[in-house]
This record gives sequence, C-alpha cells and structure tokens, in this order.
Amino acid sequence: MREFLVFQSMWAMQNHQGQLQQPLEAVLEQVAAAGFDGVADHFWQPEPSQRLSRAAKACGLQIEGQVFPRTRDDLAAAIDIAVRHGCHHLTLQADVRPRTLADAIELVEGWQRLAEQVDFPILLETHRNRLTSDLFFTLDLLAEMPDLKLLADLSHYVVAREFPDPANAEDDEQIQTILQHSWGFHGRVASSEQVQVPIGFAQHQGMVQRFLGWWRYGIEDWLARPHVPGSLSFTCELGPPPYAITDAQGHDIVDRWAEALILQRLIRNIWAEVSGCQNIMK
Repeated sequence: MREFLVFQSMWAMQNHQGQLQQPLEAVLEQVAAAGFDGVADHFWQPEPSQRLSRAAKACGLQIEGQVFPRTRDDLAAAIDIAVRHGCHHLTLQADVRPRTLADAIELVEGWQRLAEQVDFPILLETHRNRLTSDLFFTLDLLAEMPDLKLLADLSHYVVAREFPDPANAEDDEQIQTILQHSWGFHGRVASSEQVQVPIGFAQHQGMVQRFLGWWRYGIEDWLARPHVPGSLSFTCELGPPPYAITDAQGHDIVDRWAEALILQRLIRNIWAEVSGCQNIMK
C-alpha cells in the first residue's frame, strides 16, 4: 500500500528569535492536533533525539530526521541514532562542497552503501551551500548515479538560479529530472529573488501555482514508478527569519503556522486528486 505523509518542520515552529514558544511536548501536541503525520527535526545527537522520539511517539507522530554529514563516519553515527530511536526517513544536507564530480560520487557512494544496511529511506536533499547546491552539478551527479534518491527542496534552485517568471521550458525540464529522482519533498514557495514568499499574497500566486504544479508532477511520477511500496513524504518547511520576510522590527509579516496549514491542505488535495483518494481537505 502506498500512502502520503505530511510532516511539519520543528524549525518552522521557531519564532524570530530562533526559539520554540512552548515546550517541545506542547508543540508536538499542536502539530498532531492539526492533522500532520509527523515532524522534521535534527536527529543525530543522542539526548535530543531520544527526547524527540519519545514525545513524538506519545503523540502518534513519525520523524523525519535531518542530518548534516561531511564524511561517511558522520552518517554512520547518525544512522546509529536513527536505528536506536526510530524514524520514517533521514534527510541529508551534505555539508560539503566538492569541486569535482568524481569527489562527490566517491562520497555519495559511501553513503549509499550505508543506506543499504537499514530499512528506512536515506535521501539526499537539494539545498543551497551543500553538495547539491548547483542544479547543473546535481543533474550531472544524477546522470552518473541514476539510482540516487533525492529529497527535493525546489525553492533553493529557483532562488539560486533566479528562475524567470513566467517559466521557460528548459527550467521546467531540469526540475522534472530532479523530481523523477525524488522520494520526498520540502515545501515552501520561492521567487527568483527570495527563498520563501508568503503564499497568500496576490503577487506570488504565479509562483504558488508553479510550485503546486511541480509537486503534482513529483507525486504523479512517484505513483507511476513500478514496485514502489511505502510512503511519500512532504514537509511543510516555512522557516523563521532570515528565511521568512520580516518587518522593520524583525518580525514575520505573515503567520507561518497559518500558512503551513494552508500548504498542508493544498498538498493533501493534490495527492487526493492524483491518487484517487477521497480525503480532500476543505
């Protein structure tokens, strides 16, 4: 059976000072009550990971563990934590910036061998200032490693390459290639100049529809893959400042939690339409 899980980022629950406004357990209860299936958070330090795991399980939430490895040993240690405490999948923000494809392949192949030893997915995230920072470099990596499993955060490529609006066919084809290798998504809407724009503002509706179209394509492609059991994940990741646009006092200009609920509804409805499920959210 295939299922669709929507997670909420714990980073996105922070205020403009980078802090949770409630205790961890209360935040998780809020996330669960809002209908999310899980949370995404850092997951490589023993004590915080154990606390998160216990609290999430008490609320019936799954965990997307986020790690920032630089070496094979870094990932091995994070996998040990994930195995000990349990997670739905691990997301790798590869904190290295190799200048050659050969160096990148050598490192990623080592991580792939580790991933083969566990029964949960380990996904390489597309992200600025990481191994996958450049879209063309990542496409070249996929050409050499077609079995590489990505987690697509498309916002980084839109802002890094200053995608034009309206779209051009070449950009969309390149993003579709990324999506054809993606097994999960991080959700925010970017413009060519800003990594995270308010999704309710009229001036951003063109980009909102563009991202929704990309995510629809990614879901359709995942469903069309043969012999793919399990679940596809989407994480609402509307980050605090400096990702969020702020006013003169450094406060968010929109309610990111309210926008996360809108994003959850939009993406669940796309899944329902594409998969034929009937759980469309109003």
